[in-house]
Amino acid sequence: MKLHRTHFSGKASLILLLALAATSARAQEGPPAGGPMIFGNAQGQTSTPKPADIKDYSATDFLTLVRQTDIRSSFYGSDMTATITMVNVSPDRGTTTRKQIIYRRDKDNAFLMLTLEPESRKGQGLLLVDQNMWRYDPTSRKYTHTSLKDTYDNSTVRNNDFKRFQRAMDYSVTSVVSGTLGKYAVWIADLKANNDEVPFPYIKIWVEKDRQIVLKQEEYSLSKKLLRTAYYTSYVQIGKSFVPTVQIYQDGLIPEKRSQMTYTNISTKPVPDDVFTKNYLERMSQ
Repeated sequence: MKLHRTHFSGKASLILLLALAATSARAQEGPPAGGPMIFGNAQGQTSTPKPADIKDYSATDFLTLVRQTDIRSSFYGSDMTATITMVNVSPDRGTTTRKQIIYRRDKDNAFLMLTLEPESRKGQGLLLVDQNMWRYDPTSRKYTHTSLKDTYDNSTVRNNDFKRFQRAMDYSVTSVVSGTLGKYAVWIADLKANNDEVPFPYIKIWVEKDRQIVLKQEEYSLSKKLLRTAYYTSYVQIGKSFVPTVQIYQDGLIPEKRSQMTYTNISTKPVPDDVFTKNYLERMSQ
């Protein structure tokens, strides 16, 4: 199921969520299916693990797999620019749509995002640089320090969702089982956070075995209450990277609250250094 700029409303919203619950998401345009399970090391090199039985795999083996999914969804050899269309649905605010442009430099773990639409939000920005995240309001011309944990614009999206994935750095694998998600053979891994900077202390991920991409992620509180479910329903290959171009976030506490982000116009052209600065954000917000 490949979704393009889906707007959630009424029956269409219910149908979409039922379809996701029944079969989860289909990741498309990834590497060809088939072949053995391939793990990667920190340099992106790959090797086939020797154990034939899942019981013989160690947590370290599966953390290597998680690291490989991080690498495959990031741009360490180039910058990345894209347009994001975000559709948010909530019971109190109805349906809202935003369009943003985002610049990422994954090797420095930096990004800048600027709101283009609607007109009332135009010029608002989000900047991550030197491990600090700032929200910019062009009306007051002031910055507010924020964190990766914070929600974005009262949606189900977190600031952390805009940056590169680094699950292997932030989490440890506690258990893994082999299973299925819809028609896909997957590894289902439970992970526990090893720092308090991430939004969720516990997560569970479904990694497609053939293509080594994350199809689904459940996110839990310290008490193991489900807070959010993320579905990565479409992938596109850009060079050596496989980008989840459609991401759906379902609130675990408020079923009627959800968001979808769709990435388009993806480019890997170099981005000038001054883009990742407060001065650039202020100029572009005028």
